Amino acid sequence: MLGVSDAASIAASIAEAPLAAFDLEFLSAERLVPVLCLVQVSWLPASTRLDVPEAVIVATVPEVRLLDPLATDVRPVIEALAAHPLVIAHAPRQDLGLLYTRFGIAMPNVVDTQLMAAFAGIGDQVGLATLAQEMLGLSLAKEQQWTDWSTRPLSVAQLAYADADVRHLPALFARLRSRLADRLPWVRAESAQVAADAVAAASVTPETAWRQLGGLRGMDAQSLATAIDLAAWRMRVAIELDRPIGQVLNEKVLVDLARQRPGNPGGVRAMKGVSPLAKQRAEELVEIIQEANPAAVKELVTSAGRPPSQRAQRWAEMLLSIVQLVSEQTGVAPRLLATRSDAEEFARTFDEQGFEGAGKLAAMTTWRREVIGQLWIDWLAGKSALTGEPLTAMGIKLEKL
Repeated sequence: MLGVSDAASIAASIAEAPLAAFDLEFLSAERLVPVLCLVQVSWLPASTRLDVPEAVIVATVPEVRLLDPLATDVRPVIEALAAHPLVIAHAPRQDLGLLYTRFGIAMPNVVDTQLMAAFAGIGDQVGLATLAQEMLGLSLAKEQQWTDWSTRPLSVAQLAYADADVRHLPALFARLRSRLADRLPWVRAESAQVAADAVAAASVTPETAWRQLGGLRGMDAQSLATAIDLAAWRMRVAIELDRPIGQVLNEKVLVDLARQRPGNPGGVRAMKGVSPLAKQRAEELVEIIQEANPAAVKELVTSAGRPPSQRAQRWAEMLLSIVQLVSEQTGVAPRLLATRSDAEEFARTFDEQGFEGAGKLAAMTTWRREVIGQLWIDWLAGKSALTGEPLTAMGIKLEKL
């Protein structure tokens, strides 16, 4: 295979490098846990300084290696990446989850170039090929993106594609770092959160699977207990068969089953969207539904499960308007500043617990405090106002009082 070297020597080189980068190729179709098929790494020479003009780093040729995890123990390389203070990757959430599942290794120091682009105002969720064209003037071929990476030997085209996925990451980091300036800490904080979320998703057990569900708001105790038990069943079956959980039972159908609770297998099979696998196990689902115990979840049916008050709902809409204004001013994608769920939680918490409660939320305890959180607090405290402004694209502006 092109560029394959001893994993221990690669790990040693990565440890000495000022910057390293990685990407993975895997086979995920029809599986709960994807098969790791290729590990690509690149790094800058140990003598490279990062406190130099971006053009110097862009012109530096990185070392690139491709490793075959189907034939080689790549753990030393993964451990070296995890221990490194600056590891670059593009949209690595799924890769990080796979590494944690496969090796039990987290990578908290990763920096996501897709997030860098979003914070630099280039665009939200930009693909690597688009970003390389925008920042480096390169045209990366993407024809091999959906190829079968488990085949051996890999073709020259596959290897070239895999090489390009990591070769240009150091240069992209340098270019984007210059654009970001004092926003780089924001990216590092959000990248660390991506890594933490990936680990959390990879750590889900049948007992905790329900925490990944949406659509539980407003459920009574019986429905919530049923949803929790159905989520556990779904995870157990997915593990047993090594199938994606959505193929066992998709989330919407699971929530519908919890709310409607059909009393016989025919009722389960008749529900819209039930998977063939779930239809085959309809008797099991009926048993799960009938045995769900509402007494076990009464403590979970709290104010968080009820819709917010009318005034909190109105506040949330105004908070989202402030997010849109800040996004327009900074070029940062709205979802990175705050989601609708964030705004609703903030409004509800402020309504029920005041400034003290709201001050504990992410909008007031991360980099978002200076960007969005303080604006929310000032507006809720009557220190600023949203007013009409017909001459702007948003049609509104935020003014201090």
